[in-house]
Amino acid sequence: NGRLYASRHRVARSLQAALLPPALPEVERLELAARYRVAEADVAIGGDFYDVMEVGPDAWGVVVGDVCGRGPDAAALTGLVRHSVRTAVIREREPSGVLAQTNAAVLDQIDDARFCTVACLRVERAPRGVRVQASSAGHPRPVLLRSDGTATFVDCAGLLLGVVAQPALVDVEFHLEPGDAVVLYTDGVTEARRGKDLFGEDRLLATLAGLAHLDADAIAAGLDDAVAVYQDGADDDIAVLVVRAPMSAAAGSAAAGSTAAGSTAG
Repeated sequence: NGRLYASRHRVARSLQAALLPPALPEVERLELAARYRVAEADVAIGGDFYDVMEVGPDAWGVVVGDVCGRGPDAAALTGLVRHSVRTAVIREREPSGVLAQTNAAVLDQIDDARFCTVACLRVERAPRGVRVQASSAGHPRPVLLRSDGTATFVDCAGLLLGVVAQPALVDVEFHLEPGDAVVLYTDGVTEARRGKDLFGEDRLLATLAGLAHLDADAIAAGLDDAVAVYQDGADDDIAVLVVRAPMSAAAGSAAAGSTAAGSTAG
């Protein structure tokens, strides 16, 4: 029995390692950062996932998703969805097309009532800032965080995946100026509980607005910390992914010069 348990434990850990979110790529003139926490202490991977894939010389596909359930069963569906997205981004340019292909794969390979929600971005570097297309299949709306502290939701909502053959999906395009960011997250953030109260969308926007002056890693860490401090216990998996257009060297030099001039004048 001991040998059998040890063998099954090794198999489970190997499968979990294969399904864990991959390391984020290092991209010139683009900041990427993520945080990932699983509710079940004895399982390293759950139903939330994220991924970033290069799809062209200056373009990347970015995805954050959440499958129904938790634990090993959710992890199996997580693997299917993530690999289906990786295949779809090669064929489809628009995020809605990527989600539609992923939906077809889920319906074809899963014969029960399991479903998932996914938010998908196509991110392209521009001469100044970053061009973004966004589409969401039943997933919490991304947050567009401007460098001045303005935080708003991106209205790109569509039907979740794994329910109907042709879900209604839309694409929304916007531009990140230097210092702006877009934040993707799973419902473990907004549904984190303190007693009967939820972290909620208003607190999410207020938290991110207070982090607007920071880099991508600090934004992801700040949101994750805020949720951890707020909640009574880890009831759900949490994934956060931040894409930020960094401040240009010229802008940084100008800001430093302005500060120095102000100090001299004082």
